[in-house]
Amino acid sequence: MGRSQKHGYGVLLFMFFSAAGILYSLNQILNQEVFQWIMNQREYKTMMAETAGLFAAFCFSGFLFPKSKQKLMAAVLITAVFLWAHVVFVPVLVSGLYLAYILFFGRFLRVSLWKLPKDDGLASDFLAGASFLIVIYCLMSAIGIGSIGYLTAFVFISGGILLLFGRSCLGDGGNGNGLNFTGKELLLLSFLLTMVCLQAGRLNIAIDYDSLWYGVRSRYILDNGHGIYENLGTIGIVYTYSKGFEVLTLPLSQLPSYSFVTSVNLWLSLGVLFMGYQIGRFYMKREQAVFLAALLSGVPGIMNMAVTAKSDIITLLVQEIMLYYLLCYIKAGRKSWRYLGYGTAAFFISLTLKPTALIFSTAVFGMGFLYLLGKLLLPKFGAEGGNAGGLAVVAGSLLALGGIWARTQLLTGLPLTSVFSSLLTRIGFHLKYPFMVNTIPNSGAGMSMKERTVHLANRLHGFFFCPVGEDMDHVVLAWGGYLLYFLLLLWIVSCFYGKNVDRGKNCQLSVFLKVIYVPFLVVNLISLGMLTQVDGNYFMLFYVLTAVYVLKAAAEAKEKVVWRGGIGAGVWVLMFSVFFTAMTSWNWSLGFTPVSFHHKGYYNHQEAARQDMVSKGNGRVWDILAADPEARLIAIGDHPDVLAFPCNVQSYDDITGVWGNVALVKKMDYFVEFMDYAKAEYVYVQAGYTGEENRSYSLVRDMIEWGKLIPVCYDNGNLLAAVDVNGDYNEKSARALTEFEQCYIKKEANDNQ
Repeated sequence: MGRSQKHGYGVLLFMFFSAAGILYSLNQILNQEVFQWIMNQREYKTMMAETAGLFAAFCFSGFLFPKSKQKLMAAVLITAVFLWAHVVFVPVLVSGLYLAYILFFGRFLRVSLWKLPKDDGLASDFLAGASFLIVIYCLMSAIGIGSIGYLTAFVFISGGILLLFGRSCLGDGGNGNGLNFTGKELLLLSFLLTMVCLQAGRLNIAIDYDSLWYGVRSRYILDNGHGIYENLGTIGIVYTYSKGFEVLTLPLSQLPSYSFVTSVNLWLSLGVLFMGYQIGRFYMKREQAVFLAALLSGVPGIMNMAVTAKSDIITLLVQEIMLYYLLCYIKAGRKSWRYLGYGTAAFFISLTLKPTALIFSTAVFGMGFLYLLGKLLLPKFGAEGGNAGGLAVVAGSLLALGGIWARTQLLTGLPLTSVFSSLLTRIGFHLKYPFMVNTIPNSGAGMSMKERTVHLANRLHGFFFCPVGEDMDHVVLAWGGYLLYFLLLLWIVSCFYGKNVDRGKNCQLSVFLKVIYVPFLVVNLISLGMLTQVDGNYFMLFYVLTAVYVLKAAAEAKEKVVWRGGIGAGVWVLMFSVFFTAMTSWNWSLGFTPVSFHHKGYYNHQEAARQDMVSKGNGRVWDILAADPEARLIAIGDHPDVLAFPCNVQSYDDITGVWGNVALVKKMDYFVEFMDYAKAEYVYVQAGYTGEENRSYSLVRDMIEWGKLIPVCYDNGNLLAAVDVNGDYNEKSARALTEFEQCYIKKEANDNQ
């Protein structure tokens, strides 16, 4: 048997195990009742048919038109029709214009003011624009003019000034006809666009639990008329997270559709795929990097975050930008140290977006920085012109970080909350009333080494094949799909065939990737074994780095048959990803937003929320609260549904849940003290939510009796009461208690809440 024949058998074996893994995974998934039910629904079948038609349309237009500009225009037209049909055209357009404004603002700062080169890329424009917009919004809040109205006025005025005086920094943009695509690239790009449109089609109906909790409520929980630094009295720890993304998108948060905010993430997901391609180009040919981007577009763990209002997508994008510019610095050399400045700025910006970025961004940036120190790749200041402006970008990112962390510091006494509060209090920080210290969860605590090993193995099995089970509920919604097992097999076969020897800069780039990836892999394995609640979106950067690391190995294999085998098995992975992505989302939405061509171009979520509240008998309550959007309300009812009232609402679950402080409801006096701290004006109690067996019922009853709550109205059994922390027991409060017992519809003793 010849060498080439042996190699051919090796690749066939790889493809066999890939196919076997997919079949096993499909079998595991299809045995779950929830997936069987979804697949039998008309909405799912219609969604899959539309997705297939969309892919065919993109492919047809790509092969039909000879020029790249024509292909682009055809793709834009197809996408526009699809967006209009699914009632999301206007939000995508408006959010796209806002992101274009951020890029324009950043380009003006970089090129016109700081004299940095134009060709450093859109990523550097985004860093500069986003960081300095956050700084400006923070400064406006600090002086008391940070309301959404003022921020919006600033955007329009500064945008007009840029259009009048800043166009010279944009350049000619090229003619759009210079890029020719191969047939494989057209197919892969068609798949990529289809997967983005798949998410866009359900943008209106995929608003998830966390987004309803805090993501789409920035207009109420971040701004009460003066800006982000006002203490709004909310105790839920999610309200104190690093809010860089929410601050950046504040001007969009007052619009009637939640999709104006979530579609920002849709655009940024395109940025994630583009930056994945850009990173891949350091190690692969163009067609191979396009395959990398297409592979990432099929990862539910990445793309399902594109229709949430959470900060995961922008965090991943900024982390990719950080890695990209560190690679640019290594490739360009020490003289072009502005790239190191961009990478450093991206690191700081990532810390404004999400608390857990402190772990994952630091793991990557820290190892990268150690590599640069070890290789003595330190900047040569003054050796090349056009670099000094990089310091301004870094300064902007530091100021943005200071502005965002200052809010958390003012509210809680800590610059960072979530699981870091226990660590920070140990080193001298003091947590303010009424917040409670949260510890880092450890699901392996109390287990033997054997039990921990089995526990980790079970979780790895879930990540590789089918994330179902008690601790996989949040993984199935943002799973890596079949990607990880496919990449593991491809890495094994690539190592078996060996690689071509890297030399010079290519060697440095390869070593740098290994130095970053291997420790990052260890960090993710520790997280997987340790965390009590595993969320699939924690591993988004891991999916990207693993794909880059393994596809690089396949691209560099001595035998081209390895890459061809990877492409062959990769097609199965892409098909699997369509099937699974269409079934899952963070709120388990079914299908697309129903097709309609007669509408205003957007879905009015606020009006839908009002109608839902009216249908539940809350019409009068809604009207009272809508008259004063700055009113502060504590809502006792189903979370997060009760947060839909048009004012500053926090729920009873916010207060008593794991991220609140349950001690506040142990005594009436404790709760009254908290209401005084929060400057609460109203308490709402949902009909049928609480009863005599619940602490919330006895708490409300006692506060009415002692004059701390004064009923405003009973609306179909729902109660809205005004808060009077100085109230006392009197004849009027006694009558109010009798009225409460007669008018409030309480939960029956045998009902499950």
